[in-house]
Amino acid sequence: MITFNPAYNINFKHFRHEILDRSGHVISRGDTCLFRNDLDFDYLVNFLEYKYRDSDKVNIIAHACSDGEEIFSFISKMIDSLGYKNSKKYLPVDARDVNKSFIEIAKEGQYSLKSYETGAIDFYLGENLTQYFSFLNPNLVKVSKFLKECVNFSQSDILDDVKSIDFNNTVLFARNFWHYLDDEDIDKLAMILSHRMNKTSTLIIGDFDKQYNIDRILRRYGFYETKVSNVFELYK
Repeated sequence: MITFNPAYNINFKHFRHEILDRSGHVISRGDTCLFRNDLDFDYLVNFLEYKYRDSDKVNIIAHACSDGEEIFSFISKMIDSLGYKNSKKYLPVDARDVNKSFIEIAKEGQYSLKSYETGAIDFYLGENLTQYFSFLNPNLVKVSKFLKECVNFSQSDILDDVKSIDFNNTVLFARNFWHYLDDEDIDKLAMILSHRMNKTSTLIIGDFDKQYNIDRILRRYGFYETKVSNVFELYK
């Protein structure tokens, strides 16, 4: 078995696709990879299972899901840790992105790999990885039909969706895209989340967001970071 330590894999991202405005400025990127190292998936699964231990149904929404690699990573780890029966209350996950091309790639569920991604899959899933991913060759992996059926992919904009999402018993992945919003929309999104979320809600961001002080903005609106890095809750 290949050993892998997420802490040693800083800033590697495999899938990359840029969206430019008419002036050629980057307004969005789809940088991602399997088991991206700014989340400890073991700690995250344990955190959610404890928090929602008395809940019969938990909604998970992943916005800016890009090509789907991160949400497939999370779901595979959750099922592997909790078992499918105990994971059913979290499924299916709703994964959304503003970019239609990302959604089409996500639905296909086939990814070329770098060596660190192969190590990450092995680290988190070990001998069970073939239940979730099949290797077409050493550098190409395909998501299993079973895993695909655990996700509903759709195209949408978080700035629109956030106004109507029911945040009771809801986990929102909103990771590594905040910098591509303008300052007004960053503030607006943080404010709406603070008003609409509650103690049964969970917000998950990324290291790239922290580079641009999104964590500080969230704190101004009443969020605090839990013991799991990049996982936030509201004080109220």
